[in-house]
Amino acid sequence: MNFLQSPLLYALPLALLPIIIHLINQNRHRTVRWAAMMFLLDAKKMTKGIAQLRQILILTMRVLAVVALILAAARPLASGWLALTAGGEVDTVLVLLDRSASMEQQNLETGLSKRTTALEKLADMLDKTARSSRLVLIESAELEAVELEKPQDLLDLPQTEATDTAANIPAMLQRALDYLSQEQIGRTDVWLASDLRATDWQAASGQWASLRAAFSEVEGVNFFLLNYPAQAEDNLAISVSNLSRRRSPETVELVMDLSITGGPVDIDDSVTVPVELTINGARTATDMEVKGQQWQIQGHTIDLGTSEPTGWGRIDLPADSNVRDNSFFFVFDEAPTYRTVIVSDDSLTANAMRAAAAAPVQTGKSYQADILPVSQSAEVPWDETALLVWHADLPGEDDPEHALMQQYLESGRSLILLPPAAVSTAESFLGFQWQEGVLRATADSPLEIGWWRTDSGLLANTQNGNPLPLGKTQLYQVQRYAGESQPFLKLADETPVVSKLITAQQRGACYIWATLPRSSHSSLASDGVAFFAMLHRALAEGAEALGNAQQRDAGMSSLPKPVSGGGWTPVSTALNSSGELQGGAFRAADRWLALNRPATEDDLRTIDADVIAGLFSGLEYRIIEDRVDNRSSLASEIWRAFLITMAIALVLEALLCLPPKPEPDSDSQSQTTLSSTT
Repeated sequence: MNFLQSPLLYALPLALLPIIIHLINQNRHRTVRWAAMMFLLDAKKMTKGIAQLRQILILTMRVLAVVALILAAARPLASGWLALTAGGEVDTVLVLLDRSASMEQQNLETGLSKRTTALEKLADMLDKTARSSRLVLIESAELEAVELEKPQDLLDLPQTEATDTAANIPAMLQRALDYLSQEQIGRTDVWLASDLRATDWQAASGQWASLRAAFSEVEGVNFFLLNYPAQAEDNLAISVSNLSRRRSPETVELVMDLSITGGPVDIDDSVTVPVELTINGARTATDMEVKGQQWQIQGHTIDLGTSEPTGWGRIDLPADSNVRDNSFFFVFDEAPTYRTVIVSDDSLTANAMRAAAAAPVQTGKSYQADILPVSQSAEVPWDETALLVWHADLPGEDDPEHALMQQYLESGRSLILLPPAAVSTAESFLGFQWQEGVLRATADSPLEIGWWRTDSGLLANTQNGNPLPLGKTQLYQVQRYAGESQPFLKLADETPVVSKLITAQQRGACYIWATLPRSSHSSLASDGVAFFAMLHRALAEGAEALGNAQQRDAGMSSLPKPVSGGGWTPVSTALNSSGELQGGAFRAADRWLALNRPATEDDLRTIDADVIAGLFSGLEYRIIEDRVDNRSSLASEIWRAFLITMAIALVLEALLCLPPKPEPDSDSQSQTTLSSTT
């Protein structure tokens, strides 16, 4: 157990004093044997057992009183998770802090957010229980291990401040695992503070299986999950999507989709929300009526006139429980060409890809798709391509295409890997490999689709909530592959068909399609809708990294390298901050950049205890569910309980020491009987 005055525990042997005094007291008189006393001793043997039990209980109460007094003086610590204090002070404490935008939900009375509440409670608890332990911070934005001198440093470090980023819980745990493996440290407590957002925890990721296996091999690691899952009922979040600039003969217009989430629970209720819109510094205000928990207006138009063809804007909601999701920034300029390049020697596959990618989706934007044979892959226009479809063997590490594809992903563009006709298992790309073995449909029926992801990714539901028509899609041939990926589509036997490769450094998205859009492999091309949606969603993601006006998620390396003419200058930021971990609009020469929290931060879904039990199966973990308005400490002193225990022990000892009630003698009983008969 942890104690604030642990040196006093060396006095615990004093608890043996009552026993020692008792033994000394028994042997301090010389024994003399005489007949009358021997007769009395023989008569007393019948009650010897009860007397001995009474003496043992008296000694026990005296020892317990001394022990309780010493423990109370040592100032013991405990809380609702009493098991934390059972093992003494550990060698190392790892604090894993979720700095995502959703952790900034506040208690409006105190002004404390989930993040600051967790930091204050952890600093207080560690100051009491782990003063001599090594203290290491790993936070979600930078994923760097920072050693701290004292627990109070948690409250003052720039690495614990608020951000507009998302969190990747598996990546944080992987970084903690790497640190434990490199440092070879002893007993370790891992404290993970988060709000249990499902998009941050990525429970469906295959990375959890490897994390469980790796942590189970590390001895002396205990996990403590400090959770803040409660949602504020009054919080609203605003975001902008599908932003485009449209030119007409008379004027220039901005067209965008507005989304407000976290509204009234009852879909029949409505609230009026004042919204402030700023375009290049000019502000206007309007009222919007919000209905339900997610409200959207598509095709909202803003007239720019003729003098503002480029620039920046922001849209703001009134202050509420979370100021981090009340603002959204955007920039605009001439739209880039949505260019797709298909590297393939298979004309059927390449033509299907080109026909879908070149089809226009949004008015005012230009779409282009080109096919290059594999022998001309060196001619890919990397700087102008938004989506690259690679239907060839993976390039080797010594091939120039290998490094160019990595740089292409680092710049934020999209890549789709298709299985070649003859799979080679010799090469890999970012941990991904095609595997030998093809699943083929039988003559009677195609391969059965078991599951596809509808909440996010290439196969997410449409904006009106309808799922993509994948139920009738038929798959005839699926290539096996290996690598850390997030599946979007699986067969009934759990074989992944469409996935997103999990990478640590690349900003862009690398997708794996294990089947082809041709009749011998699938009905994707003939069915059309799901195939078209997947391709254009990947294309739209890659196009965001093209052109002079770009939208990016806040995070490390979100700001590109400085261009000629100087670095990025903030023109408008949230909360007077200008770093790449914060939202804002930036300019560098003729280029514009807007940083915002990721769209996943507006997803209110959380994971429950059953999901956590599955993720940490086989590991030692404890859940501490807390609230922002709960001001109780994680580690409180319980010395009063020991003083009460001491008092109870002394009272019981006094009761046991009372002499037995005297019995009336036989003569008085006879006289009483005689008088009553007379």
